[in-house]
Amino acid sequence: MQTTILDSEAGFHGQLDQCCSNIDDYSTPLNLDATKVANLKTTDGFIKFIFSLQGLAQSYAHAITSYKDQLHTGPSKLLMGAVPLPPVYPTVMPVISLGNARAQYADIIQDSIKSPNFTKDIGIKLGFIIEVAEKDEPVTPLLIFKPLTEGHPVLHAKKGIYQGYEVWKDTGDGKGYFKLDTSMYPDYTDLSNLPAIGIGATWKYKIIYILAGVHSGNWSNEVTVGVFGQI
Repeated sequence: MQTTILDSEAGFHGQLDQCCSNIDDYSTPLNLDATKVANLKTTDGFIKFIFSLQGLAQSYAHAITSYKDQLHTGPSKLLMGAVPLPPVYPTVMPVISLGNARAQYADIIQDSIKSPNFTKDIGIKLGFIIEVAEKDEPVTPLLIFKPLTEGHPVLHAKKGIYQGYEVWKDTGDGKGYFKLDTSMYPDYTDLSNLPAIGIGATWKYKIIYILAGVHSGNWSNEVTVGVFGQI
């Protein structure tokens, strides 16, 4: 019985979150160490915060760079808009966890599979046994878009049994679709640089599910989003 810890940060985060969402149901049957389980759940919460914070920091970096470029070289000579704001930490910070989340997860995996009560279904529920979808039942994801976030497109697709989905994008430059990113969450925000200030563009997207690190099912419908350069 093969166990898997995905290589990508997003893939691992999705696995860990799935494990921590279900682990309370199996801690007693598998006789897992309560301290290890508690530490892993704390780590999951801290990863959610830090990984999200990194995304916000990257978005801020794009925004402040765009603002700097506008200040330096224009083209507009009009009064500058408000300075972009950096990420704001929550009033109540999450508990800081132990390091090396992958090693913590691997330790829980080993403890789980040693139990005489362990089953393949439990491994699937805890995220480290990845079940490939039946090839004769291809699934087509339904891709929709939500209201823009500070000018950036937000895509949405249900995850179901899948680890996530690959996001492919066509910027209208005549080069067609290219792989933009991989999302391990139902929502995905495209933080690519927006067009120049005052310039509009049309971006197109499609996605395909991933399972066990490979494409699964059919390509989604195509979604078209209009974006506009802004400070």
